Amino acid sequence: MNLQSFYQDWTLLSYKINPSDIQLYLQAHQTSKPCPSCHTLSSRVHSRYWRAIKDISILSLSVHLHVRSRKFFCDNTSCDQRIFTERQEKWWLPYARRTNRLSSFLKQLGFTLSAETAHKVSVSYGTPISPDSFLYLIRKEELPSIGSPKIVGIDDWALRKRHRYGSIICNLQTRKPIALLPSRTVEEVSEWLKAHPSIKIITRDGSIEFAKGIREGCPSAIQITDRWHLFHNLSQKVEQYIKRLFPHQIRLSYRLKRIEEKVDSLRSLPSLTEGEKKKWALIQRVQARYKDGCKKADVIREFSIDRKTLNKYLQLTCPPKIIKASFHSADPYRSTIVNLLQKRATIPHIFSVIKQQGYDRSFSTLSDYITKLKRKRKQNVSVTKVHVSKLKLQAYLWSRLTPTRKDRFIFDRLFKVHKSFYQLKRIIQGFQHLIYHQKNEQSLMDWLSNAQKSNINEIKQFAAYIKTDIEAVKHALFYSWSNGIVEGNVNRLKVIKRQMYGRAKLDLLSKKVLYQFP
Repeated sequence: MNLQSFYQDWTLLSYKINPSDIQLYLQAHQTSKPCPSCHTLSSRVHSRYWRAIKDISILSLSVHLHVRSRKFFCDNTSCDQRIFTERQEKWWLPYARRTNRLSSFLKQLGFTLSAETAHKVSVSYGTPISPDSFLYLIRKEELPSIGSPKIVGIDDWALRKRHRYGSIICNLQTRKPIALLPSRTVEEVSEWLKAHPSIKIITRDGSIEFAKGIREGCPSAIQITDRWHLFHNLSQKVEQYIKRLFPHQIRLSYRLKRIEEKVDSLRSLPSLTEGEKKKWALIQRVQARYKDGCKKADVIREFSIDRKTLNKYLQLTCPPKIIKASFHSADPYRSTIVNLLQKRATIPHIFSVIKQQGYDRSFSTLSDYITKLKRKRKQNVSVTKVHVSKLKLQAYLWSRLTPTRKDRFIFDRLFKVHKSFYQLKRIIQGFQHLIYHQKNEQSLMDWLSNAQKSNINEIKQFAAYIKTDIEAVKHALFYSWSNGIVEGNVNRLKVIKRQMYGRAKLDLLSKKVLYQFP
């Protein structure tokens, strides 16, 4: 291994490779160094001393540098510093015990991982650093200046869920977080905004506190409510309405049989038997002869069929299915048997009753018939139960669901029973069209008028909420900015909190969230 290649600005005096580390003895090439006070070059050496510095590991072996440093005389008579130590700021800072590249590597670990995890990783790389040292590295790092932001977004985040909340502010142009506030109160938000008068546009959710804080702290800024939160609020109102209408499950038990029959009629016909295939071939030949211009009388004589049969064959467009009706000896007594079964009568009792009415078959024949009848009744009862998923209904209302043929029949009948769903679907689709396509003030006012005229209280509440924040909603139609970047940084903040098991104080959390790697 050529260790000199790692330290091209130095003269490698000697080295020693141990099982756990590498000891390197170095000396600088330069014969002169500038004075740190007056920057005058000096080559007159006062003395020499050894300095111990730790470098980044090589092959997972920790590297210890023993640098032979020099002290110089400053030959500038007007300089107050008579003796100075040579600087190597390209490699390490004054008084540092680590090289710049090792400090940079440890800083990356500290800001990316929790202190405990970063400690474990540093041990595996041959540069063991304690968790407290990582916290010290993070806390001493200076945050960059945020400059003069013009377009920002604000949202809240939980310091302790359901108890304490803070605020995060992001620069939407740079897509980076620029501030973490310890609370979301009107005073805290307005004070921060007063300190940054350059802000022109602010995006937010529907929070009343944020709206008031922005008006007090930056009254000239344009407030834009987040479009995703508008859809989310409307979705919550739709969900509340469905839960009020159906506290438990949505059932359409009395409609399923008709639906199944209609669906069954739309399914493909079963495969034809040999006899049915021969008959269909005959019908097709008859139709072909008639289409060729042959008279009906000639077709009748050629195929030896009746005139009524010919007319029936000419009207057919698909193969006729031969259905054989089965008859059971107990069918004439079916109504009596059903009535007795509803009264929970036993089979021997039913047998004695219909025996008096003229039934002349055996008990086992009747028993088989009643068993099949009971099974059929159970199937009919199970068929009559339809449970409609509330989530599927909401997806259908929002046009996010492409229903199957059976689902479409179910929703059609559900909408006929509850006609307010027609109105609800029109309101939702109108709001979607307003946000995505129309984007003008008059369309918004028309939609609000229709929503307030509806018979659904939840929709009226949503329309009233829109009116209380009407200016911010109008701006959401005209401007493309949204709170999506802020939501993403809130999610990143949660990840950082979980990495540290939720024990980070605000100063440490702010450093990890707001720090930007060069």
